[in-house]
Amino acid sequence: MIRIQESWLVETVMDCIKDFNPNLGWYFPTLWRFTALEWFSQLESNITINVPIHSQAVLFKSWFTNTDTFPDEELLKAFNQILMKSIDININPFRGWLNTYFTKQQLDYLLYWREAANELNNEPIKESFLAIVYQVMNYWLANNKAGFVNLLPPDEILAYYYKRFRAFREHQAKFKITDESLDSLNSLPSSVTVFNIIFNDEDYIEDELLFIYHAWFYGHTDIEEAKRSFTNELKAYSIEFGEDKNYNFYKKLSENAENLAFCWSGKGISPNLYKRKLVEQLQNQFSGQFNHSKFVYKPIDSSTDTYDYILFFY
Repeated sequence: MIRIQESWLVETVMDCIKDFNPNLGWYFPTLWRFTALEWFSQLESNITINVPIHSQAVLFKSWFTNTDTFPDEELLKAFNQILMKSIDININPFRGWLNTYFTKQQLDYLLYWREAANELNNEPIKESFLAIVYQVMNYWLANNKAGFVNLLPPDEILAYYYKRFRAFREHQAKFKITDESLDSLNSLPSSVTVFNIIFNDEDYIEDELLFIYHAWFYGHTDIEEAKRSFTNELKAYSIEFGEDKNYNFYKKLSENAENLAFCWSGKGISPNLYKRKLVEQLQNQFSGQFNHSKFVYKPIDSSTDTYDYILFFY
């Protein structure tokens, strides 16, 4: 869907506005990958993020706002048990992932951990526990796809990511995470409002984990359904390339922005075509609100003609 190159975004803004203070307020009307803001978290900024996908909002909150609420070691031990016998695959709702994404043992633990998380009454602690399992899923998926051996058993790898989770959540920025539907979202005062454009016909391998986690979060194996859930929730941001777009949604949410940035990723289409089909349309729409604009892009993968883009208004 989108990569946010955070330092490049700040660099672009500061190239345009020489006295810009990156520690001022940032507003992301929608974002759905919490790792996109790891670099931003080191700024002394006020960052407001709306995450309309609830499974992803849980990860954002556990990483950026629930800094003092995570399972203590005794609670972790109580739920991170070693499974002494295998679970019948026929009663496992994630059985469709067997040998495609995860091994039988890994599926046993994914079922057990989800059930354990649902027994937690403290919502922030539950969210932190789910975020730790997300890290384990990421590790397993990467290893399984590469054909690497998982050297640590499931309970030990969960304990390892628990320690990392506690160690790496220190940050300078002050975050406010909301999970409002895009239909009910309003503009907020900000130094920079950042829109992340997505296109209806593009898929990225980076999104696979998001869809798998989303399905696991809701207790089913249907990856395509998870993808449709994402798409339906983000349809207000989606653009059918080459067609006229109603930009009122973007204009409404940028009414209180001092500056405005559009970020997107694209493959198989040249930057010049994006300039003619998208950038010029956006410039026409926002020229009355901002005096200047700057369009920049970076090559990401020459084999697929993939670029990342920023269009900044100031």
